[in-house]
Amino acid sequence: MATGLILLSSLVGAAPAGGGTAASSVHGPFYNATFNETGLPPGTVWGVHVAYVGCSCDGVRKTVTSNLSTVAIPVTNGTYNYNLVKVPGYYVNVSAHGSFNVSGAPPPTITVAFHPLIPFSVEFTETGLPNGTLWTVHVTGNGQGQEHALEDQTASSYGTSLNFSLPNGTYHYTVAPVNGSFFVGRSSHGKFVVAGGSPPSIAVAFVTPPTTVVRFSESALPLGTNWSVRVNGIGAGGHVVEQLSSTTGNVTFALPNGTYRYLVGGVLGFVNSPVTGSVNVTGTPVAINVSYTLVAQGAFYPVAFEENGLPNGTSWAVTVTITHTIGHSRTETQTSSGTTIYFLLQNASYKFRVHEARGYAVTLNPLGTFLIAGASPAVVIVNFTAIPTYAVTINVTGLPSDLNWSSLVRTQSAGASLWNVHVTQTTNGTSVTFYVPNGTYCYRVTAVPGFRVSSGVAAGSVTVAGSSPAVISVGFTARA
Repeated sequence: MATGLILLSSLVGAAPAGGGTAASSVHGPFYNATFNETGLPPGTVWGVHVAYVGCSCDGVRKTVTSNLSTVAIPVTNGTYNYNLVKVPGYYVNVSAHGSFNVSGAPPPTITVAFHPLIPFSVEFTETGLPNGTLWTVHVTGNGQGQEHALEDQTASSYGTSLNFSLPNGTYHYTVAPVNGSFFVGRSSHGKFVVAGGSPPSIAVAFVTPPTTVVRFSESALPLGTNWSVRVNGIGAGGHVVEQLSSTTGNVTFALPNGTYRYLVGGVLGFVNSPVTGSVNVTGTPVAINVSYTLVAQGAFYPVAFEENGLPNGTSWAVTVTITHTIGHSRTETQTSSGTTIYFLLQNASYKFRVHEARGYAVTLNPLGTFLIAGASPAVVIVNFTAIPTYAVTINVTGLPSDLNWSSLVRTQSAGASLWNVHVTQTTNGTSVTFYVPNGTYCYRVTAVPGFRVSSGVAAGSVTVAGSSPAVISVGFTARA
């Protein structure tokens, strides 16, 4: 490639100009990870993203782009993943992504080869839809060894055909459902290959049978109340599952001939009839009346949850949800720092969930159900048990006794700990200790002005699994 200038460099931390070490930062000395490319026209902008493997934002994470044939990225000791920035019109085989390790010296140079993409037309044709009906196809594929899907395209048409322009590769397609029409066989999805030319046209077959109105009409609900009906059955053309909600007095379906089961959703504070039933559609409109009856005023009953095991004043919570509803479940959550939580509820079937308190697990009745039928149910006893924590200790050496330094420990990623941890401690002593549950965490000793890291790793990951991990030691040396 022709000589030129680096166009963009998005860096975390300082970087050296050459391939050797830079002055130490909190992460340690820097070394250049070098990438060479072949196949791009001179002056084409390309780039590489590297990310430290371990603790998301701890360690080096950067993207460097250039219009030269070489990209050099300063990195510290550790393991890294790299991904090439996509260049429109080109692809890279397996070297588009990978990993490398840095241990006291620059890693080996990585060479990547770009190849031009040549697209081919892929046609989909449909039959069975009424004229002018909109239909949609979604295509994804991972041709040419890219890290992510090389293509992720969606096309729609009011005609009988639509086209994609795709390079060589293997692709999967999905056709979106069309209201009132049904797929014939398995034409809603499939796979095809583009290999040096356009594949045969892909046929998508629909059937669009005539439909009949099936109307559900309710009485007694307050104006604007949401209620729902679900139907499920086999009609002309295929299997039908449909759910509709309304805040008016009617829910109306357009169904092909067939036999269907229906379920009318419950509304909190009301009982309804019917709840379930069946309907046979034969071309004549069908009307089904649904009667909702208000539960007698004042018919509320106390439901009590009583906890054991939490320290006095600890906040805990319970959520109850009325069951046998569709589309509009009613829930209520109560929170307390006392030992008992009360709900006032009407006749119905309910399910409940007890929320974990920070540092405590629910070991008795975390989930369950209860029924109110003219009387309060039995008190629900909830037991909490303390979750054990373990010490994560960080020691430093080489700092004066009157100089403050700080350290951070945080949860590495969502779900990597029983609860989210993000704690910073500052001291002028030689160690700090964090108490955390089992999980995977990031730690970081922040930079100290006038000193550099001379031993140990000042940022990394630590795993707690049933015992305290080894003490983390970081040595500092005064800068010359």
